[in-house]
Amino acid sequence: MTSDERIRLDFVVLGAQKAGTTTLHNWLSSHPKIALPIFKETHFFSHKNIRARGVKWYLQQFPDANDGTLIGEVDPEYLFAPSAPKEIASKTTANKFIVLLRHPLERALSQYFMSFRRGYERKSFADALSLENTRLSDDPDGFAADNQSYTVRSLYTDQIARFQDAFPTGKFLFQRSDSLDEHGYRRICEFIGVEPAVENIDFEARSNTASGVRSSFLRDALYAPDGKSALRRLLVKAIPASAKRQIFLTIDRANQKGLDDDRAAMLATAADAVLRAMLDDLGRLEPVVGLDLADWRSDIERRLKP
Repeated sequence: MTSDERIRLDFVVLGAQKAGTTTLHNWLSSHPKIALPIFKETHFFSHKNIRARGVKWYLQQFPDANDGTLIGEVDPEYLFAPSAPKEIASKTTANKFIVLLRHPLERALSQYFMSFRRGYERKSFADALSLENTRLSDDPDGFAADNQSYTVRSLYTDQIARFQDAFPTGKFLFQRSDSLDEHGYRRICEFIGVEPAVENIDFEARSNTASGVRSSFLRDALYAPDGKSALRRLLVKAIPASAKRQIFLTIDRANQKGLDDDRAAMLATAADAVLRAMLDDLGRLEPVVGLDLADWRSDIERRLKP
């Protein structure tokens, strides 16, 4: 590949975060005619520090790619990152995009659980939502945008519009995360242009579901509340770059446990301002994505205080 050539990407799953993208990644990666990166979420088109590794590094993440495979990536950071649409448009051949959408309040809570498990969040769900705008307005290193962006990531319409503007002839498939089943998988395969391969897929299994933490000590050593773990920096220097991500993921997964939290009670603490923002966005979103979201709208409406 020369510097003037575009990276071949046949499709991209853009997100949303905590909307079933890990499950879909695992399903698609089991397909013999689909080549995905070694690890989900390269962040190549959303993070400058990753992009600085260069195109050669990015291509190396697809060891199974060849002329007989469809090449794709699943990275929910792309939907949220303002720079990602133009980066993908200018550097790749991508023209097919899949967007999984989840009930916005449920999605926000699931992200909260992830950040809390990693020690990046210490406030209650209600307080975290109320602090979000303040955190995002003073966020020089992007830490809050990466880890504490609960409401804004659930406002899908403008995020989708950025991609539609960058890809005026692009093809978009929108799907609710609660329809991510065998039928939904077949629909996605048809969209990207490959025969479904259902033989080895357990359509009841879900990956990367919300979880708690077994050891807060291990969590804080691995992540640290501000994302600047001394142990992590030491490991990064001591082990090869090709192995470090798998090591971190293995430790993180071993430290997870089932949730004890009352999800319904936590959802009930969301402020009206948050609910109204989500409700307004759903009204704008529905005609854009062509999905029936009436049940999400009615659920949020009933949560509004009288």
